[in-house]
Amino acid sequence: MDKKIKIVAICESPHKGNTYDILKMLQQSNTEIDFKILMLSELNLKDCLGCYSCINTGEENCPLKDDRDMIIEEMKDADGTIFASPTYARTISALMKKFVERTSYISHRPIFFGKYATALVTCAGFGADSTSKYLNENFTQSGFHFVSSVELMVATKSEIETDNNHRKALNGYEKLISAIKSHKEFEPSLGQLVYFKIFKYISEWNKLKGWADYKFYKDKKNFYYEVKIPFLKNRVAKWIAGREIKKFMANR
Repeated sequence: MDKKIKIVAICESPHKGNTYDILKMLQQSNTEIDFKILMLSELNLKDCLGCYSCINTGEENCPLKDDRDMIIEEMKDADGTIFASPTYARTISALMKKFVERTSYISHRPIFFGKYATALVTCAGFGADSTSKYLNENFTQSGFHFVSSVELMVATKSEIETDNNHRKALNGYEKLISAIKSHKEFEPSLGQLVYFKIFKYISEWNKLKGWADYKFYKDKKNFYYEVKIPFLKNRVAKWIAGREIKKFMANR
């Protein structure tokens, strides 16, 4: 018997409105999928203190004790994650920003390679594109392969608008499921290569204070895991990273 595909949806809306309704529709569309919705508004997620303990000395040393680790374990256990956020003031919701801040150490030490993700964004006006881009860029750096981004307009709630949103959401969901079933291995993106080179350099420069990063990167050579990287792509990434490192070190 084939193992059930597991999807976890992180809903960053403060209430069960448009974003939640779309996720419920997806959940009910295929009962063969183990689909779980996590409402951040119903979980204990404290405000990041900006102490840098998670980055410098390890996430286990964060002074805050809340549901952060439970959420991360759900994402690790799932085959795919849906990051679902309404668009507030042309960007992600405050709940989503809190979640990003509480898990920012994963951008330094990615753990989600081999996992798939999609962004699902609702919007009544402007900003869906920037919200979707933020989710994609942030969680790609955590290791996820983003399959698609779905941007839904929820301005009128008319039958035509609702039907269109359902079609778009289902199409994006089906792409996510297909990608999971394919087991396709993906070549690192240019952005991921650049970040790797920047963080590896910083980990060596800051190894006494930031020993968690240093320990993570010290035995890694060209990327977070063994993979063949095209020569030209690697050279371009090295050049871009070098330029950014130079800016970073300018006043150190």
